[in-house]
Amino acid sequence: MVHKKGFSSVTVKDIVDFAQYNRTTFYVYYENICDLVEELMDEMFESIQHYSMSKYKSESRVEVKELTTNSFDLLYYIYDNRDYFTLLLLEDTLPHIHQQLPEAIFKLLKSNFDIQYGVTFVDDDTQKRYMAYGTAGLITDWIANNFDVTPSEMTERLIRILNTFAKGFVIKEIENH
Repeated sequence: MVHKKGFSSVTVKDIVDFAQYNRTTFYVYYENICDLVEELMDEMFESIQHYSMSKYKSESRVEVKELTTNSFDLLYYIYDNRDYFTLLLLEDTLPHIHQQLPEAIFKLLKSNFDIQYGVTFVDDDTQKRYMAYGTAGLITDWIANNFDVTPSEMTERLIRILNTFAKGFVIKEIENH
């Protein structure tokens, strides 16, 4: 519905008609559309983090030069859920969705990764924020280009970039999401 008419034009009636529920059922679970959107975005935030970490074990060490297209599943997840992620391209879209992807990546990097950089001193928080927003920018560009390469090819691109500044990383104790 957001793709067709923009977020600001979507009504509760549109939602319940599409879902084939009645308004009363909607209001049992949600106070308004923003509550529904918040729940959806929370679920997607959790999924972004899950699919970024699903291949790793707590307290393991990973060498960047050994990463492959099978090292993480985030880009495959984004591709499989492209109807949601193409909402990033719209002006009249879900509130705060433009910050969701980079902030999910930043939170993940900050809480789960100790990165071994290729230089001696790096402000870790600043570098992780740069990595998160840069990665989200590349992903958004991929989306804007109508997923012009496969998730595997996009993963290869990100690994090549990661190889330019990081040697490896240690997975901290993975939080249960």
